[in-house]
Amino acid sequence: MSRSVSVGKNLVPDAKTVMYTVPDGYIGKWSLLYALNGTASAKDFNSWWYDKSTDTEIYITHNYSINAANFLKFDGGAYVILEEGDEIRVKIESGATNASCVVTLELEPKSPTKFND
Repeated sequence: MSRSVSVGKNLVPDAKTVMYTVPDGYIGKWSLLYALNGTASAKDFNSWWYDKSTDTEIYITHNYSINAANFLKFDGGAYVILEEGDEIRVKIESGATNASCVVTLELEPKSPTKFND
């Protein structure tokens, strides 16, 4: 059985924000990111998947320029699989005002079944 989770946060300019951490015992299917730049000029936006198992940040967007009073939205038929302890992290360029972000995931209990490599 799965359940949808959406988290929204107002962003502090030039500060990395953890949007969500997958709880122990679950996997997350990250399906939506919506970032708003309410500033009067374009601002760069970064997002990462933090893979706890390898202690690595993987860029999802890198210095993506969001125009003034505009937004970035990615969604669709595919999603990023996050394991327990993995995080979604975001950051908007300094000088941004009225910046926010929303992420949506589908949480499922972690299966006890092991995969063969």
